Amino acid sequence: MKRVFFKFVIPWFITLVALYLAFKGVDFQLLVSHAREVQVPYLLGVIALTVLSYVFRAARWPLLFPDSPLPFGASYRVLVLGFFMNNILPARAGELIRAHLGAKVVARPRTLVLATIASERLADGLAISLMFALIIVALGQGQLDPEYAKNLTYVAYLFVAVAAAVIAVLSFRTRIFAFTDRVAKRLDHKASTYTFSRLQVFIHGLSPLCVPARAVKIAAWSAIIWIVELGAFACVAAAYESPLSLAGTVLFLVAVNFSSLIPAAPGGFGVIELVAIKVLTSVSPVSKELALCMVLTQHVIQYVVIGIPGAFLLSTIRSQLKEMAGNVKAMESSVPRRREVA
Repeated sequence: MKRVFFKFVIPWFITLVALYLAFKGVDFQLLVSHAREVQVPYLLGVIALTVLSYVFRAARWPLLFPDSPLPFGASYRVLVLGFFMNNILPARAGELIRAHLGAKVVARPRTLVLATIASERLADGLAISLMFALIIVALGQGQLDPEYAKNLTYVAYLFVAVAAAVIAVLSFRTRIFAFTDRVAKRLDHKASTYTFSRLQVFIHGLSPLCVPARAVKIAAWSAIIWIVELGAFACVAAAYESPLSLAGTVLFLVAVNFSSLIPAAPGGFGVIELVAIKVLTSVSPVSKELALCMVLTQHVIQYVVIGIPGAFLLSTIRSQLKEMAGNVKAMESSVPRRREVA
């Protein structure tokens, strides 16, 4: 009962409250009027850039694996399936499903694949935090609501703190592994031995972040991904002829992506709208209705771009997994496999 409460009741309660607050006081006639005046060519630009951002994410993900060759095609399909499941399951549970599917494809422990996804989230969080920091430092807080500015800053600090912790753990991983081995041996218990072994695998999965050449490539791909994403948000603003500045567009992106971390119902609907319209109306002279149109447009396009291929891949999941696993085995046969941490 508790599991159902925390996994379904609380997320949906958060979503319903957020939706109520987001739509409270909205003039629906004005909302529809804005929607009818949208510039379609810019919407096509949003779709194209959103698709491109996921293609680039698929190109980056293999760099996060310590020693598992992952073809681009398999990377893209598993990544899309993971994001698709995030949109239909609460609390970003799609990340766990992506780890499960990825583990089947590359024949590696789920814990290791989950570590690569954690590395990906960290890289994205740091990239967004850097964009937010540059805007705040260069242009100041401006008209942004102080409470929202403070909360966004806290999230940025959190990503920096996590990054520092990851670097520290990786720097001392040899000692950590030796310590956990001693503790597991002393406890001599199956459960504790398994837990410590999974911890070692997870830490090993984070290791590419501290390999200089690999870290530079990951950072470069992350920068490209979020520049493309920023272009998509700029196209949303242009589609509605919104007077949104570059700083406002960055804050629009930051608000949408940071608010998506809140464990609400599938896809983050409601929470994202509530936070983003508050930020948009505080940094630019736009009405709540126009801000809501912009946020809903971005959200729906992201949902559709992932939903269409995700639904197809899910419907053919068995054949897709078999094909991807075969491609990985063929790729591994031509690449020497390095020894992996147990």
